[in-house]
Parts: sequence; structure tokens; C-alpha cells
Amino acid sequence: MLRFRKFSVLIFLFLPFFLPVIQPLASRAETRIIESATGDVFELRYRQLQPGEPLAVVWKNAVSDFAGVYFGESSFWLKRDDRPGQFLLLGFDVMSEPGRRVVEIQLWSGGQIKQKLNIELEIAVRDFPKKKLTVAQKYVTPPREVLDRIKREAELLSLVYSSSSSEWLAEGSFILPCEGKLFPNFGQRRIYNNVPRSVHTGVDIAVPPGHPIKATNSGRVVLASDLYYSGKTVIIDHGLGLFSSYAHLSKLLVKRGQMIKKGELVGLAGSTGLSTGPHLHWAVKIYEARVDPLALLELEF
Repeated sequence: MLRFRKFSVLIFLFLPFFLPVIQPLASRAETRIIESATGDVFELRYRQLQPGEPLAVVWKNAVSDFAGVYFGESSFWLKRDDRPGQFLLLGFDVMSEPGRRVVEIQLWSGGQIKQKLNIELEIAVRDFPKKKLTVAQKYVTPPREVLDRIKREAELLSLVYSSSSSEWLAEGSFILPCEGKLFPNFGQRRIYNNVPRSVHTGVDIAVPPGHPIKATNSGRVVLASDLYYSGKTVIIDHGLGLFSSYAHLSKLLVKRGQMIKKGELVGLAGSTGLSTGPHLHWAVKIYEARVDPLALLELEF
């Protein structure tokens, strides 16, 4: 699969919250079947059509030679081969505006476009709560001596997320990275020391210091480093633009470039970086889109 995309610099801020505890929901993913005049069949799989949600486009029955998929500024190419159920992943960023979106699929055979499919999606409104927090002032107004570090780390994260394996590295369903109290704070608007500063782009799992943290699925470690805001952090590339990250660790147990299997340890829980207590901040991105990691537990790939 080939992909072309513009990337922007993103800085992540993480912090635990003590909210009503929830448990992962049983699968409630929906499937929408798209049939073409050429005989090609696609499935759209999603949990909800809302900001912060992933969308899988699955080529169930491949008749055409190629399928070009266009979504926003992104374009993807799928080539017919012997692998059934080729798919690609799209995401609606947590800050996406509700409204109409279009996924265009162009079906090519013999060097010509045989059919265009325009699939309309209506992105619903999603309400996110706000939270006021008191943190060390150095994380709201960083001292001058760390500004260069923050800039370098922002550039590093941009580089890490700008390249993903063209092969699907994950295996089967995704799993929770650890056992613990799970807080439904994805998308929470943060007000640090009475100053609006960020959006919480993952979920927090409360665990004791030193608790083992596992890879949510197989992939390649593309970052294992100590960052100013997220502390000791691991990022795994699962392929096709999907990344998972594990922040505020007390110890890193993997190295950049290492291949890792689902369920293997990536580190030990801690409270490093911008954190008020021991916990895991677990986050997921699909290219530039920041999506709810719990949605991955309910989708089949």
C-alpha cells in the first residue's frame, strides 16, 4: 500500500484523573457493506462515527486490479493479490468537527478507472468533559532551559509518526496493556492551574509503581525514550499508520527498532513526566488522527 500525507508537529500532554471506573465494553462495532458494479465489495467497520474514532476499510471481494482510496488530504492504493480481506485504516481526530465526510474509492482495471464510489459519512457530535487540575508550574510555563528540549522532542515525535510500515505487523485482536482501574477520560479538555492547555488524547489506567505493561499488539518499537511531558515512553508501529504509545513508565524494557509480540512487556508503570501519580497513559494514533484506544478492542481486522 502506498500513501501520501502531510504531517504536522504534535506535542502530547498526559495526566491521570480519578473518575468513575469503567470496564471495556463488549464488541459493538458496526459494518457497512459497499457493493460496486464491477463486483468489488468493501466493508466499512467502525464503532461510532464520531470524533476520536477509527474506521477500517476492508476490500472483501477484489475484482479490480487496483483500488484508490481518498479521504481528506490522504490517498491510498490497494493492489489485488492473493490475500483476502486487504484493508486500510482511517481515523477521525479527537478535534474533528462533526458533519459530512466522503470516502472516495476509485476502481482501476487495465489502466483505466472502471468506477468511482463516493461513500458519505455523517460524523456525529461528541461531547467531551472538562477537568481543572493543579500541576507543577514548570509543565504549564516550562522554564527557558527546557524549551530547546521540548522543541527537539516535538520534532522527534513528528518524525516518528511520519513513517509507518506498509505491512500489517499486528496479529489478531488488540488487548489491554495492563490490568487496573480504567478511566473514561479520552478527549477530556484540560485546564492546568486555571489555564486551558490541552486535550487528553488517551486513556489512563491506574496501576501501582512497577506494574508490568504489555504491548497491545505486535509491531516494531519506534521510540523508547524519556520525554519531558510524557516521561519514559514507548511507541509501537503496528503498520498501516497505526501507532500505540505507553507513557509515564518507571522503566523501559525495550529498545528502538525491536520487534515485539502482542502481550510482551514494554516497560514498568510509573509516574514520570507530567503526572500526579503512578498510572499508564495509553494512546493510539492512525497517521495524524488521535483516536480512542478502547475502540481498537472492539474492531476486527
